[in-house]
Amino acid sequence: MAKKKKTKKHPFRNAAPRAPRATTAKPEEETALKRLGYTAAGAATTSLAGSFLAHEGWAPKTIATALAAVGAGLAWKGDAPTVRSIGAGVMSAAGSQLALMMMDERDHKASAATAQAAPVAKKPANAGELPPGSLENAFERAKTRLSISAGEFEMAG
Repeated sequence: MAKKKKTKKHPFRNAAPRAPRATTAKPEEETALKRLGYTAAGAATTSLAGSFLAHEGWAPKTIATALAAVGAGLAWKGDAPTVRSIGAGVMSAAGSQLALMMMDERDHKASAATAQAAPVAKKPANAGELPPGSLENAFERAKTRLSISAGEFEMAG
């Protein structure tokens, strides 16, 4: 008679031994250098986007304000630390450009105010005219130079 093969019966359904599960990947550790790199990438992207929009005819203050608002939103409400770092870079680059434009505008207004405050000397009515006899004298000098270069001038004497 044939031998009967014994199998181990598990008391619960699906209780058989399983293959070991793959370990879950640990999220990458964010270092200060990576955070700095993402912030710099956000700033560089902002400058490229700003120059493209300026080339397309957008007003520079509008560009800087819009990009600063987008960066602030990313830095404030970003889900991941990477997104927050990029948002901080966008916000800082756009904010600094906006601040520079505001300071430049203020300097121009101040210099225009001082230029208007200075008394303007009245321009003489004949300022666009030549002095009397200057055209005739210039014509005579040109004729003399031309005759000297051609060798036609003879010394009287």
